[in-house]
Amino acid sequence: MCGRYSPLTEAELIEVREIIREVSLRIANDDFLDYSRPPSEMFPTDHAPVITGHGQGTVSFESLKWGFKHWTGKGVIINARAETLQTKNMFKGLLNAGRCVVPANEYYEWEKKGKDKIKHFIKDQGGNILFMAGLYREGENGKEFVIITKDSYGDVVSVHDRMPVILRADQIEAWLSGALSPDDIVKLDFNAEVMPCDGEDLQLSLLDFV
Repeated sequence: MCGRYSPLTEAELIEVREIIREVSLRIANDDFLDYSRPPSEMFPTDHAPVITGHGQGTVSFESLKWGFKHWTGKGVIINARAETLQTKNMFKGLLNAGRCVVPANEYYEWEKKGKDKIKHFIKDQGGNILFMAGLYREGENGKEFVIITKDSYGDVVSVHDRMPVILRADQIEAWLSGALSPDDIVKLDFNAEVMPCDGEDLQLSLLDFV
């Protein structure tokens, strides 16, 4: 699961633009120019910087709302399981024209210990920006996105059994273009650093995910 993450600084957003150009993608539209970083963390229903693909090597940087409106009208769906993307009606059509990438500094997960949940941050060991695979659609009040998850591995397993799908920079175009399938992304890995957040034994609000 991925229920919160740390947004990028202005300097990191500049770095993302450079990375996109280095992998031979052209930025057709850049809403990140007016982006103002939230004070701490990105929460579900927040608007966040997201990279969307438009074919022929072009991408847009857009501000999208995190979470699909739940079909019951209560809450939002913030994650989508990679293993069921091709069978869930909510997601399978988006694999053709609704892929996106969500850049982040790190994400947060909660380890269950008895009645408590201990907050941890998870980031790349090398300090690289995380590029999380996602899907987006046009919602009732604008575009909205979900983050794709897979089974955890490595050190993350000790904290939670699910984790976001993390792309390397050179895999961004392959994901956006459809060259990477859901079966491919469940096999992707990255070197994760997992550390408890000092003084933050907080409970994560209950959120829906599929």
